[in-house]
Amino acid sequence: MKRILLIRHCHATGQHKDSPLSKVGNVQAYVLARRLKQLSYPIDRIISSPFLRAKETIKPLAHELEIDIEIDDRLKERTLSDEPIDD
Repeated sequence: MKRILLIRHCHATGQHKDSPLSKVGNVQAYVLARRLKQLSYPIDRIISSPFLRAKETIKPLAHELEIDIEIDDRLKERTLSDEPIDD
């Protein structure tokens, strides 16, 4: 049986597509990797949006599992502004 896990990115420094994870977000990414490695089924594929914060979120797990991160432009959730804006 196939399983699909959808994971939102960890805490980031902003909304821009190239906003990196914050210090808190980096810790969250490593905690996430540890928890996902404990699942009772294997993870054999990782697909990410092209946003930096999404790639940084899953990078610790991909590194641990030695899986390449596949980028899919269709995973952009919305059009983001190049300027900081209020939600």
